[in-house]
Amino acid sequence: MQHKNVGLGNIHQIHNYEFETIVERDAFIPSLEDLKLICLVNGPFSYYSLKSVEPIEWKPLSTVTINLEDFSVYSQAETLELLSAKQNIYDVTSSKYKCGYLRGGKEVFGIEVDCGALPNATTKNITIPNYEINYNYWINASGSYALKEKTIMPLPYVGINQNGATNINIAIVNETIRIVNFYNYSTYNAKIVLNYTKG
Repeated sequence: MQHKNVGLGNIHQIHNYEFETIVERDAFIPSLEDLKLICLVNGPFSYYSLKSVEPIEWKPLSTVTINLEDFSVYSQAETLELLSAKQNIYDVTSSKYKCGYLRGGKEVFGIEVDCGALPNATTKNITIPNYEINYNYWINASGSYALKEKTIMPLPYVGINQNGATNINIAIVNETIRIVNFYNYSTYNAKIVLNYTKG
């Protein structure tokens, strides 16, 4: 039935033929009147339009065709090796690691610095490991923290005291991480994550 013959409110299927498999579809011998008609193949579920009769050629209605030849196939051992290598690249516990994104068009790296105990109402300076004067460093507050048993505080820390007496301030000054606080946090150990780009 053609669309012009379908009454208002009637619902009809889009295909003219239905086959259980591709093999059954390919065994069908279409005529010239079948050109551009649609068939449904149930296994695998797909719609096709008849492009030509000589030779018989059905084209999928989807816009993507995938050929296995387009892909490289890795063995299980090769796949595990690649995954292991990727995990090592982004391993936060290593001395430096790749963050997996760019900043200002440059690859971003990270380093986690063990700063030891926080100061007791004073200032503490920690040398940045393998500091490079031409690198651009900044503090990654989302990965920095102070830990005391099961109590974790983000760093830098803004306390609830309105005069700032319980704040923990952090800055990068030349080749050092500077921690300043006016409260005794010496029972907390600090880990500070720095990000940097080269040059």
